[in-house]
This record gives sequence, structure tokens and C-alpha cells, in this order.
Amino acid sequence: MKTSSILIAVTAVMMLFAGSAIAHHSSAPHFDRNSPVVIEGVVTEFKLVNPHAYLYLDVTDADGNVENWNCEMGGASTLRRHGWTKELFSPGTGVKIEGIAARRDPHGCSFQSGVLQDGTQVQRSGPIIGADVALASVAAGSITVSGDTTSFGGTWITTPRTRGGGGGPPAMSRFADLLTDAGKSAAESYDDRFDDPALFCSPSSIVRGWSEPSSISEITQSADEIIIKHEYMDTVRVVDMTTREHPTDLERSLTGHSVGWFEDSTLVIDTVGFAAGVLLPHPGVLNSEEMSAVERLSLSEDGAQLVREYEVSDPQYLSQLYTGTNRWNRSDIALSTYDCTELSGINNVRPATPE
Repeated sequence: MKTSSILIAVTAVMMLFAGSAIAHHSSAPHFDRNSPVVIEGVVTEFKLVNPHAYLYLDVTDADGNVENWNCEMGGASTLRRHGWTKELFSPGTGVKIEGIAARRDPHGCSFQSGVLQDGTQVQRSGPIIGADVALASVAAGSITVSGDTTSFGGTWITTPRTRGGGGGPPAMSRFADLLTDAGKSAAESYDDRFDDPALFCSPSSIVRGWSEPSSISEITQSADEIIIKHEYMDTVRVVDMTTREHPTDLERSLTGHSVGWFEDSTLVIDTVGFAAGVLLPHPGVLNSEEMSAVERLSLSEDGAQLVREYEVSDPQYLSQLYTGTNRWNRSDIALSTYDCTELSGINNVRPATPE
């Protein structure tokens, strides 16, 4: 590759890539979709980690000055399922990147696509295209497997998201009638640019933990308990199936204390004992210790899809029930360790002077 260079341009082609900048935290507070960048440089380091992999490269500007850029990528769990390895971006490799400029880091970007010096093409969502590279890729959609289709047990993958009304995170205006005055006051103190629980390797809440895109969950079912493990943030929930009563001395946590029972073929999970926290990181709905949740899990007729309907109550912060539905497809992908390592740096650090 020739001498490294940096080009910053706003083009129609780049705006197409901007639409895919949906990550483990909302991209909008951290990257400016109206400022696409094209950079060309030499790889100095590649960190294949969760919740976001990061590529570091030396870039030489028009004046001959060399600056080390960092570009945020997708999560390692998803990328590995598309064949990514630590060796994909070896130090010294030339690469051209199309991305979106960081809002608070002059040398940061959200990676959208790239071309290595050997012609290999890579996309943020994971696919690798190269004449001399043959890497296995696992799609993020449904993978139906044989076996007991009447049990909740097994591994599940979140169904692909469908986006309507422009997609992206929900606007706070949608929750205007949902929040009490105390809930609105708590929300005003939250800034998702710097307070998003994902920035601190936290699963945030049981609502957030279930919904990570292309993420694996594993359910182990027995007569006495059901164990739910989410790949996202290595979250583990234990549902006590021997009682419908919660202990009076329970220890509060982000996942709370759960008891469960069956109503016909529907699994009902009742959870209390939550620690105060962030119910919805985007746009920023907080919860108090008074929050409780009821989830109803059922299987599709063919047993290939798991449906979760939930309702959340919080007398202190919510004026009415918050409800929703999630779906997962059966998968033969094994649950992997998430091992969160947050590397976002100054782009997600609260400035000393308010912006």
C-alpha cells in the first residue's frame, strides 16, 4: 500500500454505511452519522473483544503527520461466528476503512467496512469477502436443530431485528406518559453518552439483557430450577421452581430474585429484589428498587421459536406497566464467554466542562 493518507468526505455512498451503525450501545451519542470518514493506514493493533472489537492504525495526513486512529467494530462474539480471528488484522497490514467520525475523539471512528491490502473485504456486521480467503460464517438468523421441541432447554439466538419508523433507539418522547415525576427527574440525570451501563460492562437490566442482537442464550431446565444464561455480559439468572414466595432477606441485584411456575405450557417468571439501575439504556429510563417484573415464556407450535412477553411495574418511576415481547430461534451455536473489555476511551468519558 502507498503512503498512508486520510480523506474525510461526505458522500452518498457513505450514508448507506451509516445506517448500519447499530451496536451494543446506541451509536448516535458517540458517532456523528453526518460526518463519514475514509481513512487509509497501517494496522498497529487489533483487539477482538466484547462489547466492541477495536482496530488501531497509524494514519499519515496531508502534512506528513502520523496519528494513531482507533475504530470501533462489532462485538467479538458475533464477529467470531463470521470467521474473524485475531490474525485478520495483523500489525503492519495496510487497510482502507470507511466509517463514521467519533463525536469527542478527533482520531476515532465507527468502523463500517474495510479493504485489506490483499483485497479482502470486511463488513461491520461480520461477513468476510476475499478471493484468497475462505472463512466459515454463521448467519445470525434461525438455525433449527433436531431434538426435543417441547422443552425450553437448549440454546437460542435472538431473531433479526425489524426496524420501522426509521429504526434506532426509542425517543424519550415515547415514554412521556409512562414516567412518573420521579421517573422523569431520574431520567434527567442520565446521559447515555457517559452513563450507558454497557460502558461499565453491566447488563443493565433483564429487559436489556434478553435483547442483544445476534446473541446466544442458553436455558437449562429441571424440576427444581431453570437457569437462563445470556451471552451478553455473561448474565446468569436462576429461577426457583419449588415456590412462588420470595425470601424477605433477599440480596438486591440487577437481575433480581426469580420464582417460576407453569400455567399449561407457559412458563411464568416472577421477579423482585432489583437494585436501582437503568431499565432501558436508550433513551434512558431508570428503575427504582420497587420494580418488579412478570415474564411469560412460550414456544411456537413447532418448538423452533421462543417467545417472551413481559410486563414491568415500578410504582416509584413508572405510572403504568411497561410491556414488550422478544423472540428467539433455536440454534446449534454453543454459548460462549462474553468477557467484557470496554475500550471506548475518551469518546465516552464525561468532559470536565459540560457540553
